Amino acid sequence: MKKEDSFGNLYKKVDATSKTRFHASRRLKLHSKLSTHTVVIISLGLILISLMQAYELGRNISSDLVALVQVFSAIAVLVYSLLIERNDYSNLSEKMYSCAAKLGELKQKIYPHLGQSFDAEAYDKLRNEYHSVLKLFETHSNSDFRADYFRAKLEMPENYDIKGGEWWKTQASIILSHALSFSSYIVVIGTLLLVILWIWIGGGPDIS
Repeated sequence: MKKEDSFGNLYKKVDATSKTRFHASRRLKLHSKLSTHTVVIISLGLILISLMQAYELGRNISSDLVALVQVFSAIAVLVYSLLIERNDYSNLSEKMYSCAAKLGELKQKIYPHLGQSFDAEAYDKLRNEYHSVLKLFETHSNSDFRADYFRAKLEMPENYDIKGGEWWKTQASIILSHALSFSSYIVVIGTLLLVILWIWIGGGPDIS
């Protein structure tokens, strides 16, 4: 690597990390919202089922499976509440956003050095500042940043030449990663809605 290219590589690294953290912040913020909404929806489902029992509404309201659904829903609320507290999506999202913002400021400091004669002292200072920012906002989380990094690369065509089949493969990886990451909310809420529908209109095996 030529010394003149050092600032260019540093700028590329900071830019990619900044964009990755921005995408991670948005993803974690969405996780925070969906987790909270899921708890609320399950709780409302439990209340609705209890009201249906009280007023004997629904063809399958007397089924033994209704009690099982209520127990499962109560456990689901507890599990999601614990996950929200443990993962702390909202706080992690804020940290990611703050880190990305700091890296954005660092990019502005590096930019004037691009294409200029190599300044070892300035380079070491900016490189150390980059590592300091990462340490300052270290989250110690197990978050998977691969999809966020892929999205960042697609936004940097000047640095990453991703075209044709590779572009489609990258897009597919991003979609699959997000689908797996958020699938639990769809499964839980969808299952609850189907159960309520089953209680209301009947159908299926009679286990009353």
